[in-house]
Amino acid sequence: MFVTKYYIVASVFFYLLALLCPNFWLSLPLAWIALSLSVVSIAYLCNFPHLFRKKPNGVIPNGIQLVLAPFLIGVHYYNYWARHHDSVAPIQRIDPQLYLARRLFSKDLEELKAQGISSILDMTAEFHGLESRKAEKDFHYFNLPVLDHKVPSKRQLLKALDWMDVQLASSRKVVVHCALGRGRSVFVLAAYLLRRYPQLSIDEVMKKIKNIRNTANLNKEQMTMLQQLHNENALVADKTVWMIVNPVSGGGKWATYKDEILEKITAKYHVEIRETTPDISATQLAKQAIQANAQMIIAGGGDGTVTEVASQIIHTDIVLGILPLGTANALCHVLYGIENKIIPVETACGAILDGEITQIDSASCNEDLILLVAGVGFEQQMIEFAEREEKNNDGQMAYLKGLWGAISNNNTLTLDLTLDGESQKNVEVSSLVIANAAPFTTLLAQGGGEPDLQDGILDITYLPSNESVTGRLLSLSELALSNFLPTAEPMGFVHKQAKQVMVSSDEVFKYVIDGELYESNKLTINVQPRSLNVMVPTWFNEQ
Repeated sequence: MFVTKYYIVASVFFYLLALLCPNFWLSLPLAWIALSLSVVSIAYLCNFPHLFRKKPNGVIPNGIQLVLAPFLIGVHYYNYWARHHDSVAPIQRIDPQLYLARRLFSKDLEELKAQGISSILDMTAEFHGLESRKAEKDFHYFNLPVLDHKVPSKRQLLKALDWMDVQLASSRKVVVHCALGRGRSVFVLAAYLLRRYPQLSIDEVMKKIKNIRNTANLNKEQMTMLQQLHNENALVADKTVWMIVNPVSGGGKWATYKDEILEKITAKYHVEIRETTPDISATQLAKQAIQANAQMIIAGGGDGTVTEVASQIIHTDIVLGILPLGTANALCHVLYGIENKIIPVETACGAILDGEITQIDSASCNEDLILLVAGVGFEQQMIEFAEREEKNNDGQMAYLKGLWGAISNNNTLTLDLTLDGESQKNVEVSSLVIANAAPFTTLLAQGGGEPDLQDGILDITYLPSNESVTGRLLSLSELALSNFLPTAEPMGFVHKQAKQVMVSSDEVFKYVIDGELYESNKLTINVQPRSLNVMVPTWFNEQ
């Protein structure tokens, strides 16, 4: 209120000077100054920053500039003096993707680019924004006009916070600025930090900011509104999801589809994006999401990435969404149907945005999670070969090459197999697959047709060892045709069902779970009925 009184008193003072001035031509500029300050006083009395008519691109119309020229010139030179004597750097990083700054000029563009900042939130009403062509080309700009020392409305603030959500979800860095980077910009940045870190208090957020930008300070009106919104829990986004992405899956599909995916998902959800690195796994990121009370986690990558995320949310209420960004994405094939192979991104986003939640089975293998299959022999050799041959380069052809290599080599495995605690059976096999779910393209799991991932039962299919390549090919052929030409007793393969499977051997053997390789001499596999919540298309539950 002090600022408003200041402008009112100043306008009255210049009106009196204009009236008392004996020189007509001298009274005109005095009256102009008085008029300018009167208009600004009205803007402050009504808290109406739109009086400046600042456009979305940051430009103040010429007519307004003419009327308010004395005020605008005075403010410009005052801020020039204040910036010149400022004790802090013009632009400072407060959070990994968030920066605070004073008013930005064209000369600051190179500094912004050097720090990787590509989004600008302008909190001023009384200044031009960066309306240069270069700025329009290289930066995402948003203006929330607020009068100095004032606060925006709740609706305006939430709109700005939502815009920041979109920018950060797109992995862009955001700078928030006002005139000097002390009040208005601090208010909005503090509000956003309370949204991003709801476990923090206002004092903790302000301390975080002031430890870096010691000139940051909220006045009584700004602090009161911030406390009110925080107490109402109005700053927290209602629909927040975490998106955990493996950026190298599928040869880098994330980079190709990122903009399309975010455009769709951010239309409904506030998104927290985390990317895996060689040092940070999807498992670790899923744990972070759980600590942040995420209600849905979207896993983007191959089946291995999906399994890592699912392993942390099994037997919880957290919902899993899946983006097929890997090479095979067999689980998506099961959940989304054949459309997943034709239009994978559209199908997945449709399931996440407009689908339904369903519960699917999973299984545990030596305490590791199985969503799809555990396999030894052909399945394991195929995956291992694909890893050696760089499946990112060859795509699914790497798996076919791996399968042919396994068939040609015929590495016989001698195993002890126990189903549901019954008597142990010694078998010599070329392939053994224990399936929770598998599309028809996963041929080695199709002994009893496509496994049902909601029946609470595991499907076990194994191919007895055969000395000849021809014999092994005939067994696979019979397996492939078993759904179309059923026989009373297949000769080339064996199919069983059980809730518990135990596999052991005198020697350590290699095995695979959902595309990931392991070693052991004993496997204990148990089905976990309806243990995972997953987003699926609406037709899935109607089958």
